[in-house]
Amino acid sequence: MLKLMVQSLKIAAILVLAAVIVVTTQRTLARYLEESNANVGQPVTFVVEPDESVDSIAARLHEEGLIRSPTYFKLRVRLSNADTRIQAGRFVLYTGMSVNQIIQTLTTSEPIEVVQVRFQEGWRLEQYAEQLVAVGLISSPEEFINAAQGESWRAAYDFLRDLPPGASLEGYLFPDTYEFRVDTTPEEIIRTMLDNFDRRVPPELRARAAERGLNLHQVLTIASIVEREAVIPEERPIIASVFYNRLRQNMPLQADPTVQYAVGQQGNWWPEITQEDIQRQHAYNTYQQTGYPPGPICNPGLASIEAAINPADTNYLYFVTRGDGSGGHVFAVTYEEHLRNINEQHGG
Repeated sequence: MLKLMVQSLKIAAILVLAAVIVVTTQRTLARYLEESNANVGQPVTFVVEPDESVDSIAARLHEEGLIRSPTYFKLRVRLSNADTRIQAGRFVLYTGMSVNQIIQTLTTSEPIEVVQVRFQEGWRLEQYAEQLVAVGLISSPEEFINAAQGESWRAAYDFLRDLPPGASLEGYLFPDTYEFRVDTTPEEIIRTMLDNFDRRVPPELRARAAERGLNLHQVLTIASIVEREAVIPEERPIIASVFYNRLRQNMPLQADPTVQYAVGQQGNWWPEITQEDIQRQHAYNTYQQTGYPPGPICNPGLASIEAAINPADTNYLYFVTRGDGSGGHVFAVTYEEHLRNINEQHGG
């Protein structure tokens, strides 16, 4: 009898231990599956399409790194009867959110109606287009690039009257942080940026360029090169003066960024240029061509535009990047001085 009781107690202890292990394992697994595997706190814009299935939503949440297990997400949705309450629309989710928090957001939060997008100074038209695709405002870069052809906009804005035939709006799409409705068209996006340019580069500022004998397209062309060359803000007017001095002496600008603009490709819009690139003949190769390139090579910010309108008063014709990693430059009047600066900064 005693032996039977001991055996029963052993069996009971084993069953209790097994139950504890199962419960602990379930809780650990649930906690693991509830947590994201990405860096906590990064916002992710997530769009639920009308009539999209839970299976599709779960798969895309997993692809975005927002959940660990699509299967667990679908189970939680169905256990909470949330599959009929998930809303179509655009939501901001955050890495590190639990599965329950994601479900709650998709079922109870109002879909966002406005998307914020930042265009950086010095970005070219294609980078603007890629950013718009990234935030979900357009489906392909071509939508924006095609809409940004200058001919269709020239009559709408006085400051576009100097735009050459066939030119795009490169240089005129003012870099800034914008908010757009999710249903905004590429044309409406462009109109917003051109309106911003008109405010930020007002007629009185543009008139100062005319006083210097420059049209706005020329100013923006130099400003765009300054934007790509300058790292230290105080150097912008000095760099602008170098390019104007070279133009006055009918010297080629020899600006690397213009060559980069011509040879850049998707995935690397601003590549390191090679000697072979410098030898290639094209309108933007300012090593081979004198005068202005055909137009801006990027969209410059206000500081670079002001530097192109009000350059420093210098005799400099050359500059070379400092060798200390600061991004600053050493300027020279003569080619001999320039060669010495190259040797001092880069050892030959």
